[in-house]
Amino acid sequence: MKINPDLPLILKDVRVYDIEACHATILLNKGFDLSHLDLADKLQRNIAIGKMMRENPRITSLLRITTESIINDYLNVNHIQDNNVVIRQYDGLILTKKLDVTNLGHIPLEMRESFRIFISSIKRNSYIAIASYDNNIKVKGVAHQYEKMNEIYCKLCKVSIDSLSIFEKLQKIKDEFFNSEDPNLFGIPLNENKFNVFLKGYGELEVSKSTLNIMDTDDIDKDKYFKFYIEPFTKSIVSVMVNY
Repeated sequence: MKINPDLPLILKDVRVYDIEACHATILLNKGFDLSHLDLADKLQRNIAIGKMMRENPRITSLLRITTESIINDYLNVNHIQDNNVVIRQYDGLILTKKLDVTNLGHIPLEMRESFRIFISSIKRNSYIAIASYDNNIKVKGVAHQYEKMNEIYCKLCKVSIDSLSIFEKLQKIKDEFFNSEDPNLFGIPLNENKFNVFLKGYGELEVSKSTLNIMDTDDIDKDKYFKFYIEPFTKSIVSVMVNY
């Protein structure tokens, strides 16, 4: 993931566009027969098209070239400048500007969601964002993400970058994190009943749900979690405020 280094680390009113079922849509548009596939089944569809690509490199080339061309066409017809592009993805765009034209020919570029607040990590290799419509949190580029940690991300996204008390609010979030006695905040899910936990002096340990629930959070290496999951975004917020 490459987040535009020329844009601020924190953005407002960001929009996400992509081509729905990109490869299938392009193949159908090019006249390929996909009647044997249940196109509504994303997993089956992707597996089948992936197999087609492996067996025929020309299909792979066709899909990649066509996808790039479609995205370029939408950028050009909408007069999108480099400083409007937050992230260019394989089959879509994250933009600071709304597209006026979203339907060229038979392959539209649809707006999937919009973000009220978008926070890039300090290294610009991940982001957290809060959706405009339902306040749900979107996280990309963070390995081993999980719902409990998203609760912290939600608090970070809701901190107003215009607030004079921003540093107090960040400190409050940090204090709440380090003082948390909820072991579930530190359980990184492996499956329904298995979790990874990082303990002081012992490192990574796999535990069951029942074991996690009775763990003493004072034994957990909270600093490791903070530096990996939270600090990349608090550094961005502080950086913006220092230069505000």
